[in-house]
Amino acid sequence: MRYALVVLLILLSPAPARAADIGGFTLSARAAPVSVLLHTDLIPVPAEPQGEVHLSYTQTELGSGPIGRSLASSLWPGAAVGTGLPQLLGFAYPVQANASHPGGPADESKSGMRASAGASKAESSAGAKQEVPFLLTADGLSSNSASSVSGTEARSTAVTSAQTLSLLAGMVVLSGVRFESVAVSDGSKGSGTSTFSVAEFTVLGQKFPVKSPAAPPDGLLKALEPLGITLTWPTSSTKLEGTAATSRSTGLTLTVDVLALRTKLGLGGILDGVVAPLLPKELVPLLNPLRKMVVIVGDTEAVANASAAAPLTPPDAPAPQAPLAPPPAAGAGQSPLPGSPPVAGVVPPKTVTPVASARAKPRSLLDFPGVPALLVLAGLGVAAAGAFGMKSFGAFLLGGAPCPSGHPTGVPDLRNG
Repeated sequence: MRYALVVLLILLSPAPARAADIGGFTLSARAAPVSVLLHTDLIPVPAEPQGEVHLSYTQTELGSGPIGRSLASSLWPGAAVGTGLPQLLGFAYPVQANASHPGGPADESKSGMRASAGASKAESSAGAKQEVPFLLTADGLSSNSASSVSGTEARSTAVTSAQTLSLLAGMVVLSGVRFESVAVSDGSKGSGTSTFSVAEFTVLGQKFPVKSPAAPPDGLLKALEPLGITLTWPTSSTKLEGTAATSRSTGLTLTVDVLALRTKLGLGGILDGVVAPLLPKELVPLLNPLRKMVVIVGDTEAVANASAAAPLTPPDAPAPQAPLAPPPAAGAGQSPLPGSPPVAGVVPPKTVTPVASARAKPRSLLDFPGVPALLVLAGLGVAAAGAFGMKSFGAFLLGGAPCPSGHPTGVPDLRNG
């Protein structure tokens, strides 16, 4: 009895609300655990920065069509170089894995990189240990970007993480870094989240645990100042506009004044006073290759926008009919005669012409196509009456009186010779 009652309640419970089906959509996601921007006077490029590199970079795009694209690169030099080399030099940048739909390839994997793309999902991932002598050593880097669409929602996700990041030969160390951005659209509204976390800083051997993601630890900015390093704390935001959502986490930014660092470390006097006189004049600028270096730790962005699918109208749906006039009330008299003026508030019914059925019906002997049976019978009767009258009139003319000689009267039988 108890189980029967449970089944009855389940059957009587209302069905859960179902989101509208997705029609058009546009999705994108990108993630970079570490980005290094270089400002130098050695490269004659009229733009700032003159060089950039993104470690374990991933990016995905997915749109109506469907059209999908994904990219993964353990060392990405930016779109200008990464996608511009084929036009400039005739060959593609080698340190990347690409996938696209529908053109293909649907999946590509290289060392520390993988990209895949299909009709409903595009995903890329990258992760490997990175090391640039003296400048940067990154261990446990991981990046993942994904854009997918289902029947009820379109979603983009970007995630980065780093176990340990060492800058300037270990003078500054970050650990436990993770950034995540998620954007979702169900065709009627957008939503999203963006979060980040940093476990600990170490500056010249002094540890600074991060107790709250809202602000840097006490004393951290003051400890970085003698090294010529300024710190900008990360920010996270989600922007909603109608059915679209954009979630972004701007990473932790460390700006290194290289010239000030050289002076504080005592390298300026050695390089400029001892080494520079020994080099040709043309090579002296190489002693100061960088003016400024910017390191961005954790940068993610996810964008989602979708529209609900339009309901389909059956092609053979009947046209709406005008409502019939209500029957006349008792004692109101008969219906108005044809040609009488219309009555206010009463819509006369439309005249419907009957359509003959396509199926053949059994016919009687009196059925003639297009001729009523009564007319056929009347015609037969008139013909019979006419024949009888003609016969009587002929008998009257030719055989109505007896012959005085006694011969037979009437029309002679010509068949008898």
